[in-house]
Amino acid sequence: MIRLIGILLGMALLVGIVLSGSYIFDAYLVSPDDDAQAVSITIEEGASVEAIATQLEDEGIITSKFFFKMYTRLSDAVLQAGIFELKPGMSLRSVVQELGYAAAQEVQITIPEGFTIDQIGEVVVEALPEIELTDWKAVVSAQGRRVLTEDEILAGIPNDQGLEGYLFPDTYRFRADANASTVVETMILTLQRRLAENDIAIPRNLIFEGGLTFHEMLTLASIVEREVRDPEDMKLVAGVFYTRMKIGMALQADSTVNYVTGKDDASVSLEDSKVHSPYNTYQNLGLPPGPISNPGMNAILAVLNPTDSDYLYFLTTDEGEVVYAKTFDEHVRNKYQYLK
Repeated sequence: MIRLIGILLGMALLVGIVLSGSYIFDAYLVSPDDDAQAVSITIEEGASVEAIATQLEDEGIITSKFFFKMYTRLSDAVLQAGIFELKPGMSLRSVVQELGYAAAQEVQITIPEGFTIDQIGEVVVEALPEIELTDWKAVVSAQGRRVLTEDEILAGIPNDQGLEGYLFPDTYRFRADANASTVVETMILTLQRRLAENDIAIPRNLIFEGGLTFHEMLTLASIVEREVRDPEDMKLVAGVFYTRMKIGMALQADSTVNYVTGKDDASVSLEDSKVHSPYNTYQNLGLPPGPISNPGMNAILAVLNPTDSDYLYFLTTDEGEVVYAKTFDEHVRNKYQYLK
């Protein structure tokens, strides 16, 4: 009897040693083959360890759900819901580490230069399901911007204006669950970073080219952005606008009228040019109260480094060529020649 008990204890010990060795091998030592193909595994929200272990075993990621459950229990692992790329033959430790860090789904958004704040909002709302248009409008409004953290760069905005002009156009990646404030603050921080990269400081008392404040500089850049596309043309057009302001001539920028009417006409009609608005630079001297779009760095640099010339007029042809004129008569002739 004693001998039988000894044999049974010995067998149990041997089995324990084998199982322990197998567990240690599966938990820490095994690794995928070099040519192993990753398998996409979706872990549903609220899935139990038992269900996850069964799923991994069925997909061939692990060989023993018993060992998997043992490892998660001993390691106090927290498994996340999400989509994971796992390879058959991974160690239990590697699998659990992957399942413990669910990569948040990201969404890429591209904001073109010259988009208005409403146009940006349409792109953002379309791409990010957590953001409603009402959320967007609330954050970018005159009232909403006051709760944002980046107050230095926003200090010169008049009290009744929102964030038009301050959302830098770029390609961004956001978490799918990002809110409107996160998106807006990221775009403002990007504007601040891009200014710093180009050695453009923005202290509150800084006066830029032509005696403009930072807010006025952004306003002019937003007009230049909507008028022409080529960086060299931007510098020439910025110079034209500076000259007009210096001699007391209205800017007469079609883009400012379009901002009021919501149109996108290359040459506005006589009726539209008479629309009543402080943003209509046909009817009001100087700059409008604020930006009419969100300019890129080329437009900002053009306003800070304008090209001096004798030109007072310009137009853009249907092919995108910018034609300049020194006199009004020459400008009229260009209109008849280039604009159909």
